[in-house]
Amino acid sequence: MFPRLLCSLSVLSLSIAAAHAADLDTPRLQGIDNFRDVAGITTAYSTTHDGTMRAGVFYRSNALTPTASDLATLNGLGIKAVFDLRTPSEIAATPDTMISGATYQNIDIIGATTSGANITTVSFKSAADAIAMMQETNRAFVSDAGMRGQLGVLFNELAGVDGAALFHCTAGKDRTGWTAAVLQSIAGVDNATIMSNYLATNDYTAARVAKTLAMMPPSMAAVYAPLLGVEASYLQAGLDQVTAQYGSMDNYLKQGLGLSQETIYVLRGKMVEYNSLPGQAGLIGNAAAGAQLLQELQNSKLSGTYSAYNYYLQSAIDAGTLGGVESTVGGQVHADAASYLLRQNAMIEQAAAPFASGTDLKVGQYRLWSTALAGYLGTDGSAHAQSSNEHSQGLMVGVTQRFSEQLSARGGIGYSKGTVGGAGGEADTDFTFLNLGARYGFTSLERGLFADANLSAGYVDYDSKRDLGGGLGSAKGDTHGNLSGATLALGYRLPMNEMVLEPSLGVRVSRLDLLGFQEKGSELALDVDSLQQTRRSAVANLDVSFAPMPMGAWQLVPGVRVGYERVLGVHQVDSEGHLLGLDIEQRAAFDNRDQFSGGVNLMANLGALSLGAEVGASGGGDSHGFSGGLKASYQF
Repeated sequence: MFPRLLCSLSVLSLSIAAAHAADLDTPRLQGIDNFRDVAGITTAYSTTHDGTMRAGVFYRSNALTPTASDLATLNGLGIKAVFDLRTPSEIAATPDTMISGATYQNIDIIGATTSGANITTVSFKSAADAIAMMQETNRAFVSDAGMRGQLGVLFNELAGVDGAALFHCTAGKDRTGWTAAVLQSIAGVDNATIMSNYLATNDYTAARVAKTLAMMPPSMAAVYAPLLGVEASYLQAGLDQVTAQYGSMDNYLKQGLGLSQETIYVLRGKMVEYNSLPGQAGLIGNAAAGAQLLQELQNSKLSGTYSAYNYYLQSAIDAGTLGGVESTVGGQVHADAASYLLRQNAMIEQAAAPFASGTDLKVGQYRLWSTALAGYLGTDGSAHAQSSNEHSQGLMVGVTQRFSEQLSARGGIGYSKGTVGGAGGEADTDFTFLNLGARYGFTSLERGLFADANLSAGYVDYDSKRDLGGGLGSAKGDTHGNLSGATLALGYRLPMNEMVLEPSLGVRVSRLDLLGFQEKGSELALDVDSLQQTRRSAVANLDVSFAPMPMGAWQLVPGVRVGYERVLGVHQVDSEGHLLGLDIEQRAAFDNRDQFSGGVNLMANLGALSLGAEVGASGGGDSHGFSGGLKASYQF
């Protein structure tokens, strides 16, 4: 007489109107009174780790029997998949009205061979029997292998949906209620809120339930009333079974339902947006920019999917640390490399300096020379950037000729290879260049005021690799560009008894034009903007050469060089990248407006042949380094 009561409950609600909720933009539907957003009732629920549930991801409901206006509303929600949790007989009794653009899949949670198969056919003698059965049904969601298998299928399917999804049963309260509670637990909603959401079914369906009970004899209504709504003891019975059988919800998900950690993280990524990430509030500079990018990517296509980013982020949330990825994700090494290249013109001038003046030549003579330089510069981590290091080596071959008592000129070609490391990345630069220079003595080259000019230009080949960490892979990129520079200085050459002093003051300008490029190899590979930077600085040098000291057939000529450079205008070097429409800017670790250098050199002359070496050091701000070189020349 009463075998299909639960199957038909939603049908009786077609003419029942329910109150409308204003928040979360979740509509109240006339024909589907238990339709609602898993994210909350009036406001989106808060979760652990400073998260907030996302609206419009998962919807729950009773059977889909919409009115015409309901269907129009549903069609506008962007629902891409409908999961029907009912038995075939329930579906036959009340078929779903399909939502436009949505796929349909039946996942029969109860099945025909499980302990809950008689849920719609059993009769009761008392309300206590009905309550006991509902509690047992919720326990079966945990204890019954068949139900667990179907629930495992459901959660895997929900994780794979590209868009919003809706799941439902007949009344939208038991199978649907358990599914919603598990999802909210995955999201990190607290137990009290989960229970409150579960019990909200009684409010949503109150009018329909009252109408249904009014159609029954009072004695029958008293017995069957517990089946039409929900009680806290129903859900609690299932939750207690989770604890008793698996120890925790996480174990139930993995061991009971067979869900992978990745799938759990996908579900959580779909449902939750974190208002802040672990340690983010205390970050500044490049790391803060990186953390901000990681946070903003929560609203990209990488979040809530089977992506390396989603797995990394959810793992970081659980671990309570971003694991250093905040410092590697922004591409600081590109700014570090640009800063290094802009200082290469100073290295070229250092290589040519011993042969720049032509004072050791007679009019019409020239000197063929070569010099090899190697250097290192390290910059300690600061508030705005991770530490960086620069290794360079190069070779330059040139010729210097004296044209008159007052004029000499030089020219050379060279190659410099640099390796720049910083913030998990490494960039290799190959710089092939041409260098030209001239010195003019207003009285003569040997004494008095002089002007010195130096020009260089060359081609840069650039390769980079960034190890992001956190399982995010390596981002690789390559590009090319041009580097040019010019220095103009005024100096005074002052011979003294045992030495020659040569102080000078000047201005140096360097220009880097490196083409933009797209990194590859990681989901977080950046589209790096063109690096177009100009560096202007004032330079001051003091060269001291001492009187030759005989040593057998050779003459040894020691010397000292000290220098100072001050950047004019903006001295920071930045790079900018883009990822999925988001921007990130990073500053180079080298951030010194003032740089000091000093070195000693020794030349050994034997007739027209000269051999020499030099060592030097540099420093300023958080940077410190050293350099060395070997030189050889022959005078014609």
